[in-house]
Amino acid sequence: MSSLGERIRSRRNELGLTQSQLGGTELTKGFISLIEKGRAKPSIDNLKLLARRLKMPVGYFLEETGPLGGAALQVSLQAARVALKQDQPAEAREGFSAALALAKREHDLHGEAECQIGLASALTRLEEHDRAAEHLRRGREIAETTQTVEHLARASCVLGQIEMAQGDLRSAREHLLEGYHRLHEHGCPDLPLMADLLLTLGRAAQEAGDPAEAERWYQEAATTLAPTEDLPRLSAAHVQLGAEARARSANEVALGHLARAEHALEALAGPRLLAEARHRAATAALESGKADEAISHLQSALLIAERIGDDTARARTLVSLAEAQVHKGAYSLAEQALVEAERLTTVTPDSAQSARIELARARFLRRSGSPTEALSHYQHAITSFESLGRRTDLARACNELGELLIEQERPSEAAPYLARALQELNPHRTAPRATGDV
Repeated sequence: MSSLGERIRSRRNELGLTQSQLGGTELTKGFISLIEKGRAKPSIDNLKLLARRLKMPVGYFLEETGPLGGAALQVSLQAARVALKQDQPAEAREGFSAALALAKREHDLHGEAECQIGLASALTRLEEHDRAAEHLRRGREIAETTQTVEHLARASCVLGQIEMAQGDLRSAREHLLEGYHRLHEHGCPDLPLMADLLLTLGRAAQEAGDPAEAERWYQEAATTLAPTEDLPRLSAAHVQLGAEARARSANEVALGHLARAEHALEALAGPRLLAEARHRAATAALESGKADEAISHLQSALLIAERIGDDTARARTLVSLAEAQVHKGAYSLAEQALVEAERLTTVTPDSAQSARIELARARFLRRSGSPTEALSHYQHAITSFESLGRRTDLARACNELGELLIEQERPSEAAPYLARALQELNPHRTAPRATGDV
């Protein structure tokens, strides 16, 4: 039986079409050549396009060729996507790496592009930005060859997130807008991806000091998403069933369970991202001095996080709520929020969240009239942010501690912290290490 590529080439020759004519404006001549040589396999959508131009039913090309990419590749990809949507980047990294090896063995460019971009996304969440950039470059190259809109838009989103983490807000905004406009122009229905782009655009505008633009992006994200039912337990059950089926090589059974888990997580992404949009809108409002508006957004985000059972999001929101209450002077409410955030973080340990709580408590003590107690909390937060490599948070903590020391007329002790803050914001400068007792 002839291969998929041989059938496409044979039918193209029968109709007297060149590779460029068959690909049209959607697919390049090079990609058609790779398909015909068996070195690449088209996506289902691209195969439908080719079938229309070759005036044959899709089944003619799929008959006896097996599922595109192979069952093992599809199972690995599905498992990796689920892990990423469960916010388990380490598991997603392993899953996409395994799927990538299969995609290369199958000469499946469409699958390889998804693996490379997915791997870059997982590595970005793990803050391994150099490795993420390497995989993203390869994924973008393949996506540009296949002209798969979703892959190109997702690559732009991940690249924007990497640029954000490295402090290049201008480049980040350009890449994010590229992905945003690409989805709009092609009417892509991937709402979670669109929401990711909108929220990251909001963060970029916020960090660039433009709260009005940030609020506009956050509002669009909020209106794009729709709250859905609580589905964490259902998705978790299917993930476990899928893993068990995969372990015994029951690929079809595993695919069924993993597909159900992914659908549940897609539904769950709506309220999660809506809560994130509310949280970001609150941050922008607080930076504009609108404490009451920020508190309203945060209370809404907190209700969503409670409804979907996301304790990590609850703790993060409570820390922001405490800071908004401090800004308003409601110190007893701020203390209650911080105590609850600490309890949740103890149940589900998170080093970064613990460091943020230390910083929030330092701010609380400073504003509520206990600056001496605030000093040690600032120091603990700085040590934690430093060990975690969180440069932006480290810069903020160092700057605030430096300001507090100046307020206490201790300028010589303040100088290293202020210099360290400048160094973290501008890594090309050198500055003394801000450590020691205060």
